[in-house]
Amino acid sequence: MNDKKGAVLIIVMGFVALMALSTIYLIGMVKADIDLIGRAKYNTQAQYAAEAGINHALARIKSENFASRTDFGGSLDNGTYSVTFSEQGGRYLVSSTGTVGNVSKTVSCEIENLTPTALRCISAAGNDIRINSFVAGAEINGDIHANDDVYLKSGPLIAYLTVTGDVSATDTVKEGSRLHRADGFWGAYLDLHVYINGDNEDEAVVEEGANRVTFPIFNYDAYRQDAMDSGTYYSGDQVFSGVTLNPSEGMVFVDGDVTFVGNCTINGGLVADDILVLGTLNQVKKGTKNAIIAREGDVGILGRLYTEEAVVYAGRDIRSLEITADIEINGVLMARRDIYMWNFITLIDYQYVETYPSDMGDEEDQPFGVVSWNK
Repeated sequence: MNDKKGAVLIIVMGFVALMALSTIYLIGMVKADIDLIGRAKYNTQAQYAAEAGINHALARIKSENFASRTDFGGSLDNGTYSVTFSEQGGRYLVSSTGTVGNVSKTVSCEIENLTPTALRCISAAGNDIRINSFVAGAEINGDIHANDDVYLKSGPLIAYLTVTGDVSATDTVKEGSRLHRADGFWGAYLDLHVYINGDNEDEAVVEEGANRVTFPIFNYDAYRQDAMDSGTYYSGDQVFSGVTLNPSEGMVFVDGDVTFVGNCTINGGLVADDILVLGTLNQVKKGTKNAIIAREGDVGILGRLYTEEAVVYAGRDIRSLEITADIEINGVLMARRDIYMWNFITLIDYQYVETYPSDMGDEEDQPFGVVSWNK
């Protein structure tokens, strides 16, 4: 009897152990299934979060401008996304990593810049660009393009003309007095101190026969209305002497010509028919309308023009035809016709800054195009 009771106890204990092991195994299977379902759910949610980051990036570029390609992050109800930008060979890649729980997914989108190509140069002209640094120095950091010819020369003694960037023309690029060959003594060594990406005496690589650059179209009606709203609208020719202009909407609009004498400052942008700088004009970056625009005429610089960040644009020419002029541009310099910096002593310092003032083109215009989307 005792032997039977012991056998029953062993059988019961074995059955209990088997049930326990089965329960543990089933719990493990259920947990694995739950984890699998959860991971699949998190994968999908992380994918959606990553795609939300791409859409956020494209919306920022459309509403602000193409220069808003800066890394950023965001959050959703159930996760986060982190967006990064990279550029290679003129192609732009937007990458977004979405994270939900401990699951991350990355998607990317390749885009192209559809903004007018003149905005990608430090100096762009519809006809010719002519720069002569005969005594004073000229430092140009950025690309130069003319839809006709580029002509660069420098005095052989103390002056230097230094360009770091691409130099291109739809027709010819001429350094010094001779085309495509060093000047030497009989050419007055006018290309000796013309350096393009470190090379002088016509040794630099330049591009001729390049595509013509395109220019932006400004919404002058919007600029005029902004100026009227801020009380900085002028209905006729103006002479500003030693003034500081601080439009609340970021734009001063003059239906006429403007002359600056003395030391003047403008916080934001300016639109006029023709602009002449006899004294000093300091532009300070403000808001999204950073542009100095001579919509129908010239920008003439006989004194000093400094921009903290702006597009300087002339419907005709940008000219400096005075001894001891001083031009320091951070942004973009554009003229529908010619850019002439052709003086005895003119200090030139151009620094390209990717700049896209608001109210350019039609509202429907896209600053970018989607090339591919990799999910």
